Parts: sequence; structure tokens; C-alpha cells
Amino acid sequence: MMKTILNASIEKEIQKVSKAAELIWDKGWAERNGGNISVNLSKVATGIKPDYSKCRYVEITNFPKELSGKIFFVTGTGERIRDLEIPEESSCIIEFDKEVKGYYIIWGGVTKENFRPTSELISHMKLHLDLEKSPRGYSAVIHSHPTEVICLSHHPVLNKDEKTFNKAIWSMLPEVRAFVPRGVALLPYALPGSEELADLTVKGLRSHDVALWLKHGAVAAGKDVMEAFDFLDVANKGCNIYLKCLASGFTPEGMSQKEMDELVRAFNL
Repeated sequence: MMKTILNASIEKEIQKVSKAAELIWDKGWAERNGGNISVNLSKVATGIKPDYSKCRYVEITNFPKELSGKIFFVTGTGERIRDLEIPEESSCIIEFDKEVKGYYIIWGGVTKENFRPTSELISHMKLHLDLEKSPRGYSAVIHSHPTEVICLSHHPVLNKDEKTFNKAIWSMLPEVRAFVPRGVALLPYALPGSEELADLTVKGLRSHDVALWLKHGAVAAGKDVMEAFDFLDVANKGCNIYLKCLASGFTPEGMSQKEMDELVRAFNL
């Protein structure tokens, strides 16, 4: 497979992906081939000149036409997050054709002849298109399996009400209220890789920092992968403290609503 020459901006984003992947793996959020990462490179892919005749072309159906000509970094299906230490082997860069009837793999996927991006590609692409319309400037998406976030999504009371769930984790630590200010969207269980899950995720992240796929995992977006990772990490910390209190035999008191309101005013959240 052809190796397209990348520019410095893309190389920098890929280095961030490798660092985030290392952190995700060290935290135990990516068992086997769990989790995936994507980055919209369309605005930074200047000077990239793939030889399409040497790039593998993959046909697709029912992808949004707005993807025409867009370029993305995406981790591979069946690939392990821990292997992103060598990103060219476990991820790829794809470019959609003009009609969005398929995409070219213009970089990466060098270890397998039939290498493909994540099976949740439709979820990532729909989310990226929606993020392009947002003033937040987000271009990176991480889906992983944060242990304590998933554990709390099984809680028979908290998983029934988004407001109650967020109040519980926000109240555990001032930083959770400050650094996940829009909270966590609780999304009902949907089949992984389905358009239903994609649409739920798009809607959830319009108004929240993290989208929780109940009993499955979580998704966050950011200006780069490190910001997306931070949203997941801080939300997981709130869940972790809550669960450790329960494991110690008591229901956590948490900060009061007054104390959390003071944080909102102080930090203009």
C-alpha cells in the first residue's frame, strides 16, 4: 500500500493520538480491541498529494454526502489501542471520494491487505460533521471503555435520570464540576456500530461534554485528542470517587448545591 507523505501538522496530531492511546491503555479502558479514535484532518491536510492509483479504495453506502473530499485519521477495526505506538500499523488516514460512494486509504493500514477503519466509522463521521457546525472547534473524537463510568451506568437509580447522575459525579470533586461543565449525556443502549447509536451520540454531544453509552462505554470530543481524553478522564474520576464511597459502606454526601453553584459563578461555567 502506498505511503502518502504527511505534513507536520498531521504528524503532530498522530503523535497526540499515540500519547492518548498509551494513557487509555494504561488506565485499562481498552481491553483487546475495545475503543477507537478519529481526527478530522480536512483543515490541516494541506500539501498532501496521494497517488490514488496506488491507494486501496473501499466502497460504502448510506454515508452523508457532506463527507465529500474530507480527510480523517481513524483507528482500524479489530486493532488494539495499545498498538498505536506504531500508528501506521493499526490506524489509517482515509479520504472520501467526491460522490461519497467510497473512500481511499491514503496512509496507514500497512500490516493487513484488507485493513479497514473502525466498525463504528458511521458514528464517528456523523459526529464529526455535526462538530464542524459547532463554534467549539472540536476535531477529535475518542470512544473508550472507562471502567468506573461504565460501572455507574449500571446503577439502578442513577442510570434512570441524567440530572441525578450528573449531580452525583459533579458533587464528588470541584474539578469534575469545573472541567466537565456540560456534564454527561446518558444514552440508552443501542447496537454498537449502528446508525441509531450514531444519531444518539450526535444529539448527546451537542449539549454535553461526554456521551455515555449505557453499559457499553463513553465518547468525548475535543479540539484535539488530549482534550477529548481529559473530558473522559475527569468524568471517570467523579464516578470513581462515588463508587469508592459506596464500596466503603456509605453513600457519599457530596458538595452541596450551593457549593456547586458557587463554582459555576466563580469559573463562569
